[in-house]
Amino acid sequence: MKPGKYIIGSDALAFVKEEMLHIFKSSAVLTEEKSAPEHHGWFMLVFRYIPKSYMIYFEGEFNCFNVRITRDDGAYTALKKLIDYRQDLTEQGVRESIEKLHRILQTEITFIKV
Repeated sequence: MKPGKYIIGSDALAFVKEEMLHIFKSSAVLTEEKSAPEHHGWFMLVFRYIPKSYMIYFEGEFNCFNVRITRDDGAYTALKKLIDYRQDLTEQGVRESIEKLHRILQTEITFIKV
């Protein structure tokens, strides 16, 4: 796929998983995978970030995606609140967001607790 070209369906799932493994190595493991291509290409991948025991939710639909980080106590935050990133579901957008996620997880994160 060319940078800038949208990725959809199983290609999007595979690319996110591949990039997470490439960037995070063994510090993040896939724990859940859901998809409903008939609902505008919706998918969700859940990873456990082992060093801090966070959960990372990578959710895509149409031609964009969101990343959310949660703790075991129910506290959460959106990656977008911590750092600006491209949310277009392209190879470049996904790769850059995962790199930024990796960097931000090295810092202290402020969570919202409900």
